[in-house]
Amino acid sequence: MSQETHRAGVYECCLVIRHLKLENLDDDKAEAIGQEIDKLIGIDMVSLNDETAVLNVAYDAGKLNIDDIEDIVRKHGAEISHGWWTQFKEGWYRFTDQNVRDNKNRDPWSCHRSPPGK
Repeated sequence: MSQETHRAGVYECCLVIRHLKLENLDDDKAEAIGQEIDKLIGIDMVSLNDETAVLNVAYDAGKLNIDDIEDIVRKHGAEISHGWWTQFKEGWYRFTDQNVRDNKNRDPWSCHRSPPGK
């Protein structure tokens, strides 16, 4: 088990870190986006690099997903970059978020266990 501490309600097994390049961003929008994301249940860390306009966020994918974060960005008038790399990462983030959510409550299977009913 890791020695790192996370915010209450954030499970390390479901923790993911995302980096999204933003467009149409100014200081006021950046501050509002950061504050609103930081209030979400399941957020472990949020930061925004002003020079590169990259949003860095760590969250519990069992509680949140990338679409929740993107909705807040759009709500404040900024946009997710339309570059191919950011679009590719968005698709991967959606896939892995869903995978974490699907496997969160599933019992691990092992071929070394006796089958059920034996």
